[in-house]
Amino acid sequence: MEISDEILGAYIDNELDATERATIQERIASDAALRARACELWQLKQMVRGAFPLPRRKDTKSGPSSGSFGGWPHALAASLFVAVGAISGWFANDRFDADRQLERQIEAIRSEGGRVVLHLFSDEPARMEAALRMAEQLASARDTQGRPFRVEFLANGPGLHLLRQGGSPYAERVEALRRRHANLRLVACREAIARMQERGLEVNLLPGVEEAASAESELSARLTQGWRYLQS
Repeated sequence: MEISDEILGAYIDNELDATERATIQERIASDAALRARACELWQLKQMVRGAFPLPRRKDTKSGPSSGSFGGWPHALAASLFVAVGAISGWFANDRFDADRQLERQIEAIRSEGGRVVLHLFSDEPARMEAALRMAEQLASARDTQGRPFRVEFLANGPGLHLLRQGGSPYAERVEALRRRHANLRLVACREAIARMQERGLEVNLLPGVEEAASAESELSARLTQGWRYLQS
């Protein structure tokens, strides 16, 4: 059975049930090529989350990896590394330090045209709270021409719960934020929605939330367009 990048990504994001996870673990243990793909995909996700750049794996028979992520151009990898490198360690325990770091990021975003994608991939209450606080500050900021920042709030994995009707602990706050800021776009990952639905969880999004085919494809598009990346 071929294991798709979507399933492998769900395994890495801990979105599979116990049976599915055990099956993937057995395959990874016995399949060197699958281990290499899992490693590459994990590194990409870590890079997206601000850890380190993705090494390009070469295949002697077919050249660069032909998986859905291996085809990313070098320019995108470079732009992503620059974007995430600046926010490494943003999520500090001290809120004052975190706010000061965000202020510095706002200045950088302002100088680059006032476009930013804010990525949430966790349902930890502290990270949800931080993401909403960041979204408010970013959406209230203005570029060098006095225009509001363009802010995209992208949720995937467990972070999708923030944008679910009946599942979000901050539904009223999300709605108030959306109504207050016309320059804020709320986006949910369709792959994450599908994974939740496969496990029998009903997923209805809060009003005004749009869908993207996947978090990775949305980030790819925004970063190649020159948007800055922040995570919570």
